[in-house]
Amino acid sequence: MTSTIDADVRTTLQPGGFRADIQGLRAVAVVVVVLAHTTGLPVGGFVGVDVFFVISGFLITGLLLREDERTGRLSLGEFFVRRVKRILPAALTVLVATLALSSWLFNAPRALATWWDAVSAAALVSNWRFMATGTDYFHANDAPSPLQHFWSLSIEEQFYLVWPVLLVVVFALVARGTASRVRTRMVIAALLLAMVVASLAFGLWQSQSAPQAAYFSTGARVWELGAGALLAVCAPLLATMPTPLRVLAGWAGLAGIVASALLISGESGFPVPWALAPVVSAMLLIAAGTGAGPAYGWWLLPLTNRLSRGVGAISYSLYLWHLPVLVFVPMLVPDTTLSSVPGLLAVILAVSLLSFLLIEQPLHRAPLAGGVRGDAVARAAAWTRWRERYASQYLYASVGVVIVAGLAVIVLGPALRVPVTGGGPAAVSTPAGDPLAAIAGELQLASTAASWPDDLMPSLDDAIAATSSTNPARTCFDIGATPDIGSCTWGDASAPKHLYLVGDSTALAYAPAFRAIAEQSGGVWRVTTVGLYGCRFTQDLIQNSGAGVMDDCPTRKHDVAERIAQDQPDLVVVSNAFAAGRTADGRPMDAAAMMASTLAETSGYAVPGRLVFLAPPPLGADLGSCYSRVSSPQDCVVGVDAAWTEFAAANESSAAAAGERFVSSLPFSCADGACPAFAGTTPTKYDSVHLTPAFAEHIAPAIRQALAAVGAL
Repeated sequence: MTSTIDADVRTTLQPGGFRADIQGLRAVAVVVVVLAHTTGLPVGGFVGVDVFFVISGFLITGLLLREDERTGRLSLGEFFVRRVKRILPAALTVLVATLALSSWLFNAPRALATWWDAVSAAALVSNWRFMATGTDYFHANDAPSPLQHFWSLSIEEQFYLVWPVLLVVVFALVARGTASRVRTRMVIAALLLAMVVASLAFGLWQSQSAPQAAYFSTGARVWELGAGALLAVCAPLLATMPTPLRVLAGWAGLAGIVASALLISGESGFPVPWALAPVVSAMLLIAAGTGAGPAYGWWLLPLTNRLSRGVGAISYSLYLWHLPVLVFVPMLVPDTTLSSVPGLLAVILAVSLLSFLLIEQPLHRAPLAGGVRGDAVARAAAWTRWRERYASQYLYASVGVVIVAGLAVIVLGPALRVPVTGGGPAAVSTPAGDPLAAIAGELQLASTAASWPDDLMPSLDDAIAATSSTNPARTCFDIGATPDIGSCTWGDASAPKHLYLVGDSTALAYAPAFRAIAEQSGGVWRVTTVGLYGCRFTQDLIQNSGAGVMDDCPTRKHDVAERIAQDQPDLVVVSNAFAAGRTADGRPMDAAAMMASTLAETSGYAVPGRLVFLAPPPLGADLGSCYSRVSSPQDCVVGVDAAWTEFAAANESSAAAAGERFVSSLPFSCADGACPAFAGTTPTKYDSVHLTPAFAEHIAPAIRQALAAVGAL
């Protein structure tokens, strides 16, 4: 005799097999993710991943429960074989294709980083790598990894390496038999509740204390998969839901997901608490359709129509391919129809559909090991059925690939970028005794150059890879105890004049120039360079997410101020980043407020009339992103940013009012408002902000001339 609960389980978890509403929900999730990455809208499109987590937790846990209740056993081996067949073929194809293109197109450091991204993705620890490297999902200006989206797959598979094992333990501990199914589900529900609560608590703490890490954190995300799993455990109860309540829950869930995508932003606390909105909304939608029977769906047409089901079917391929397409297509065919938003979306759809037809679907359904039980005859019959089903699909899809590839070569061939050969602008004649004019000439030629010089020193690859590691003053700006001033001083120890350079990492970037000034002064000047990267030398403590910066900044500023007041140097040069910020207590600081706070800080130096505020260079293009084997120097030329102009005006007027001096960086950074990535044979920056040590040394005579022009030297 079959119990009522047993009948409920069968009809609830396998009412008609296919859940059109969940397939449509997959479509919604992937569409908002792809649109957000392609167009920037909806701003909260990243919540599609949270919806995927809930769907995955529900479907996989339901599958595991059905297997145990149907067969009385749960085979971990067969489960993992199914996961490999479902996930690996398409993912491996994307990884191989991405590595091939990145090795061909990217600059060397970015290509190497992509290889490590691929290794971590294949090892299912992609999210941990992005946590370790400090990747910020919400910083669109950073050079994106074409494999960054694999972080969510890693979290999902980490969950499924542990969760089935826990279920096997529960099944083994709880008495077997039909009557025990309620008890088993209650135990599993209690385990899931504890897991969800613990993960939520951890996620809330980490979202506040380390938001960049929290986004990729397994511990801060497991609750989302657990929420979906809890739905699967409670499916028998959900089957009793009356139709009016189903309608209300379904539409409320759909509205909640749409609202989450439109309203939640990177400024929100994420993943906790704001991921609760899309997660609860997805749970409502899934619960509404659980055990609803064949008639379910007529009232929720946005999810159950043919188009939504079709997009949902290829959602995995869409998710895998969209980011590589967004990274590589604009590099290969810039300024063409394909690099526009409609073109990119069309390429994403085409590549994903071909991947689904040729790789994902056939290999997922292939009767490989663990997929077919029985003797050799049964396996042979299964392969015969597989060939009959997919032979024509392979043929037509392959013909489509050939046709599309041929048309692409014919139509886009002339626009296709190929690796750039050496060349570069001609050298400029250096006006004797006028370093600023010489730099201006080099910048002018570089800003109009059509090809990269083949004699850059260091090479652009080396500049990107080295960052500030070759800066001679690096240890004088490190986190930790205030360094010994003597080790941060250059020039003749008996030099009659003494200069201090202080500030955040922009001052560090200028340090090689000031060391050169000291060493080329003929024994007149000695220069001390000391500060702390990430620490604005302002009276107010400015927020910074760098590890240890907020702790060490007050002490470093106090120690430097005390030493300057004691030494009474002839000149103090202050250089801070030109960027708005917030104080430690959350108060916004614009250009005027930041400069006022800087003057308040430097008043403690007790060197009136001996201060110079040196502007950092305007923001440049991110060299790691704009420079590639197929890019042009023009891709890395940018104009002077508005924030720099605003800060420069505030610095100049406030310094003059206080009887101090201001030196602009424009004469040795840009030419006629255009700021190139190199000058002469030297790369200017290694990222969008900081000078390369080589360029800082190169412009030392120009900086000395600029300081002399305002009467500082």
